[in-house]
Amino acid sequence: MMTLDQLRALIGVVDHGGFRAASEALHKSQSAVSIAIKNLEDELKVAIFERDGYRPTLTYHGKILVQKARTVLSQARDMSDLAQHYAQGVEAELRIVVSEVFDIQQILGAFRIIRDKYPATRLTLFVENFTAPLEILEDKEADIAMVAGGEMFDKIEMTRYEKLCPVSLIPVVSGCSVGQKDASELTREDMDGATQVVVTDRSRNRDERKYGVLETSVPWRVNDFLTKKQIIMSGLGWGRVPLHMISDELASGDLVALTSSDFGPVEIETYISRTTNHPFGPVAESFWNLIVQQDITPV
Repeated sequence: MMTLDQLRALIGVVDHGGFRAASEALHKSQSAVSIAIKNLEDELKVAIFERDGYRPTLTYHGKILVQKARTVLSQARDMSDLAQHYAQGVEAELRIVVSEVFDIQQILGAFRIIRDKYPATRLTLFVENFTAPLEILEDKEADIAMVAGGEMFDKIEMTRYEKLCPVSLIPVVSGCSVGQKDASELTREDMDGATQVVVTDRSRNRDERKYGVLETSVPWRVNDFLTKKQIIMSGLGWGRVPLHMISDELASGDLVALTSSDFGPVEIETYISRTTNHPFGPVAESFWNLIVQQDITPV
């Protein structure tokens, strides 16, 4: 049966230019290398080397087999590295759930560090709204949750959390729908009966408070901020959107912020959270520390 040692002998002869040089590089006797190659040829029933010259020369089929042998040895090394990786207690997968209001760009640096330090660990990233990340964490479908609004922590037992920077939700209207009055001057009275686009929290432990929803508005409910932003930009309503999602549109004038004393941004507290009864491996611990200690800002 073909063995990895036979393939290593084959590559050794090719890379070092002969049986003697290969034996020295592999720390084996020359006869052991020769026997390994002979057994490989017998197993495959193919001549790998022409032995008529001073140096062994690959046959046509030998050249193809050498390419395959390099692939097999590379895969074997990868498998060995992966097994060693797991044997050290490193997780096969890191599962993170993030509230949609977070700016993913601001945590890519932590992802990059984790990838470089733990290349064999898979990353699974979920993006959810409001308190849904906490429910996913509670259901043990994620290792770490980055949550907007911490009011639900008291409803979920055995949860550890650290406070991060707040997210600003900016009230905006389409630049083409402001009309004759400047957006900075619009009051609640001006917006009476206007369509307000609202992202609905459909999680089971949802926070019943209404962040900045006017009682006199006509609410249109959607399930994500991207849809909300698109509806507002079309001129069909107004609403509050995370600042990082609309910076370019504010700069271009496609969206205009409502800045009168009746409006202004709504600040939502953000947290990184984990359950205390869920063991942390080194990858999850590293990611947690990167976010907490370096205070990677979500907005």
